[in-house]
Amino acid sequence: MLALYKKQIRNIYILIIFIISNELFSYDLINEFNFSLSLDGLYTLNDGRKFEATTLNGHIKNNLGYYGIIKCSSLIETKKEKLIFLKVICEISFNDNNKIWTVLERNSETFNAGIGRSVIIDATGKFKILIGTECMYAVTKYESSSFVIEKCKLNEKVFDKIKNL
Repeated sequence: MLALYKKQIRNIYILIIFIISNELFSYDLINEFNFSLSLDGLYTLNDGRKFEATTLNGHIKNNLGYYGIIKCSSLIETKKEKLIFLKVICEISFNDNNKIWTVLERNSETFNAGIGRSVIIDATGKFKILIGTECMYAVTKYESSSFVIEKCKLNEKVFDKIKNL
């Protein structure tokens, strides 16, 4: 019985070491941003659909030490209070004067979970290497504010290039 217990403890330690080392040596770009929402337009159609246009302004920081301003515009389509489609385009201006443009999307299947997918569609300077990078994000809302964590999987070469320039 004691031998089995020691083997289980050893396996738990190996699992913990694997998880920690995987996190330590991962090449993820992790962005955290928050913004406040303002309503630009609301259109209600006879068939029950609603289209809502919004502007979002806020701040961003990431795990590479960059920080800046984020400005977004969104279009949300709902029907009977159920999300049909959400699409957001954002311009991110970083403290090193480089920019990234990204598109975030969610649909009815992922809306309630608060998760979605984003794609970097354009960039300047050292961030050009990120064009086409797909990311996953999770959003939490409170009143007219949103808090977002976005994780982009990068390879070691890309990660090192944007980190060290």
